[in-house]
Amino acid sequence: MLTLLGVNSKQTRYRLDGREVETDLAPVALLELLPASERPERVLALCTAEAKEDTGRKLIKRLADKCDAKLIDVPSGHDQEHVEQFLRAVTSEVPDGVDLTVDITHGFRHFSFLTYAGLLYLAELRSVRIYGVYYGLLEYGEDGSSPFLDLHPLLELPRWTRALHTLSTTGSALPIADLLSTGSKDQPRKGIREEFRDLSEAYLAALPLELGERAMKVKDQRLKAFGRILRDDHHLPLSNELVGQLAEILTPQALEGRTSGSGWKGKLPLSKNELSRQAGIIDSLLGNGHVPAALGLMHEWTLSWVIFIQHGDADDWLSYRKVRSRARNLLGAFDAIGKEPDLRGYLTDQQQGLGKYWDDLTELRNGYAHHGMRPQVLIRDPKIEKKLESVADYWNGTLRSVSDMPLSIGGATGGRILVSPIGKRPGVLYSAVKACWQSGGVKELNNCLLICSKDTERSAGEALKRAEFEGDVTPLRLQDPFGGGSREIERLAKQARRHLLGADEVLINVTGGTTLMGLVAEQIASQARRFARPTRRFGLIDRRPPQMQDADPYQLGESFWLDQKEEAGG
Repeated sequence: MLTLLGVNSKQTRYRLDGREVETDLAPVALLELLPASERPERVLALCTAEAKEDTGRKLIKRLADKCDAKLIDVPSGHDQEHVEQFLRAVTSEVPDGVDLTVDITHGFRHFSFLTYAGLLYLAELRSVRIYGVYYGLLEYGEDGSSPFLDLHPLLELPRWTRALHTLSTTGSALPIADLLSTGSKDQPRKGIREEFRDLSEAYLAALPLELGERAMKVKDQRLKAFGRILRDDHHLPLSNELVGQLAEILTPQALEGRTSGSGWKGKLPLSKNELSRQAGIIDSLLGNGHVPAALGLMHEWTLSWVIFIQHGDADDWLSYRKVRSRARNLLGAFDAIGKEPDLRGYLTDQQQGLGKYWDDLTELRNGYAHHGMRPQVLIRDPKIEKKLESVADYWNGTLRSVSDMPLSIGGATGGRILVSPIGKRPGVLYSAVKACWQSGGVKELNNCLLICSKDTERSAGEALKRAEFEGDVTPLRLQDPFGGGSREIERLAKQARRHLLGADEVLINVTGGTTLMGLVAEQIASQARRFARPTRRFGLIDRRPPQMQDADPYQLGESFWLDQKEEAGG
């Protein structure tokens, strides 16, 4: 027991839990009135020099045959430096990890406040377990007795308020879970504790759907039980206010609608409200200094935003293969096109800004995701800080409000485009058009990018006519179809780029002509994917002998597709 002593103590009838004892020293009365299981084995008495000679001697004499008692000198507290001296006396005499009962009935009034401060330190940093803090309310009862008030809840209240403050400012619910570890060990309490741990994990890992589901469950199903724990188990004052503060923190995080059953995430609709809720979590992560988590969630949020702008409440918005990869590729296309001076004009100013934002965000996100295992320094590097500022400005100024903007790439004719080599056998081009026809209708072919030489270009007209092709023809001529190198490949791929922008689908025949022509076709396929155009490659086989192919070129060859439709998202 830690107790305070004063002077001129008076004979008083103290009362606790229906039992009474009469004495002039509150700590003596408390030792008599406490249950045997809670009765301290040692008493530390804080006393001034005057109190030491008065009540200190009495205490030692009264407890001689009951327990060990020690008098600890403290200053009167009349000077400012006495405050630290008093607290040092308290913290130096109380061992770490003990069970402590406190009596603050006697002594100067300000000693109670100083002791309170010392107890906060001991409980938080020295693992001291406070069993009770008692104050004898002198002669307050109707019968003239002095009841002991247990002020221990006042010592717990700052811990709970700080735990809620930590949840609000850092997103960590672990302090609340730790406080719920004390007291009753019943199953409901254990379940609530685990849900607070889940809340903390979901927030700090930037998992907005898991966080929303847990926040909704705690808010809708656990607040009453949480309030009962605060009120009945911990006897906390302001318990209703604390529950209200918790609800206020959880409400903007909680999902709307039902989340029960297996596969609940796949059933969640994508809506403007959901994007706004997740945006609030991003704001919170940024505001609380969780930059890597905020950038990761911002990256995924931007994909969801693109999906929402393009498809509304798409049912499969969480599917990476079906939907999210296409949104990522479109954003990458804005970045890639915006970096090309001759193509930049095909984008609106908004799209150029979006492309730069995506480039900066992706670089930052990847830097943190790889935990700095790159040459660049992530902390206090001017370039990194500039990118962070740029991303934050674009987020707050444009995307945060779930803004709407056109995402189709302008300036292109759209439609389906065939890219095909033509060599000495024009039947390859004929079969390529027919393969596209079988894949989606010949009339949907808007343009044919013809990879050819000066000699082979002449035979293309007849092949296209035989295939009933009525679209535009854009020749991509190789100067040396046999010996041209990488420069030839890059030149023709660059020439093809403006025709690819905005295409609904790019179909690329990789057979026919020279080896170099096939390499050009593959390079154009890479460019089309870079611009987020759905791209499918195919090959052709003519099993007839060469002589028959030369004699009758316009026979349909067998086609085989190298890319499936579901893998051609751009």
